[in-house]
Amino acid sequence: MAYDASKIHKIHFDGKHHRCHAYAQTHPSPQRSPVIFQAGASKAGIDFAGKHAEAIYTDNSTIASLAEYVRDVRAACVRHGRDPRAVKIFMAMAPIVAKTQVEAQAKYDKAKSLASTQAGLAKFSGYTNVDLSKYPLKEPFNTELTHADNQVAGVIKNYSLKQKEATELFTPEYIGKMAGFGSTPKPTGTPERVADILEDWFHKTDIDGFNLVCKWLPWLLGGSWN
Repeated sequence: MAYDASKIHKIHFDGKHHRCHAYAQTHPSPQRSPVIFQAGASKAGIDFAGKHAEAIYTDNSTIASLAEYVRDVRAACVRHGRDPRAVKIFMAMAPIVAKTQVEAQAKYDKAKSLASTQAGLAKFSGYTNVDLSKYPLKEPFNTELTHADNQVAGVIKNYSLKQKEATELFTPEYIGKMAGFGSTPKPTGTPERVADILEDWFHKTDIDGFNLVCKWLPWLLGGSWN
């Protein structure tokens, strides 16, 4: 059973814009049981994945860090007596595609220009429990942070990698711009070029597939789906 029928109760709700007095339409999945789709890059998260997860969402900024993560998850499966291929791992990607490389780059540049630095600062602070408003906006900031219980370990690791790769001062302002646009890899170009990039990640990291993330919203950015 996907749920305990004795714990399903009739919903009584009267709101400003919606009213409901009924039972929720709860159906089992095609697999006839809930699929445990998990995310977690901490030691505890990886161990949980090895023991319980059926699929994983992950967001790594480099091929090397993703390959290491996949190896750790598959090793955790073995420790818990499972087939290392029992967990299917899906990497987040935000492809930006157009008919030509120039058009795709223009899409990328426009989307990046609309990213909110302030929203990025709030996002980073929420994930890491570090209030960036306490630090000078344009002075270097060190992301060597402790992994407290209320921090997202994968986010800390990704930003630490970004700091090592940065070609300009790693300031709160830089972090805000980057977080506002998102750290998910964004292969940009023609369909053929983007496909080659995805294929390269796939073969070098041992993942099972991709979770595509939208970064280009035509109706917001004044573009089209073409």
